[in-house]
Amino acid sequence: MAGETPRLLWQLNELDRVLDYLERMNLHDLTDVSSKVTARLKAAGLDDTQDLRPVMLIPKVLERQQVVRRQLAAIRRTGVT
Repeated sequence: MAGETPRLLWQLNELDRVLDYLERMNLHDLTDVSSKVTARLKAAGLDDTQDLRPVMLIPKVLERQQVVRRQLAAIRRTGVT
């Protein structure tokens, strides 16, 4: 687990940024998610996001954020950074 914290914090930050982008897309009824965004999602631990609309991606991003937050909490409980 040592050394995972920076990676998980990066993932959480990246997911936050993408979530904000997807929510703005959804508000404007935009449906074409760029390959750059799907590549960011993949780098942040989400696969199978290609060809999905923002409305379908938002719950997946929220779920992945929860997973990352749980992993960070477990690391913090054990005192490993």
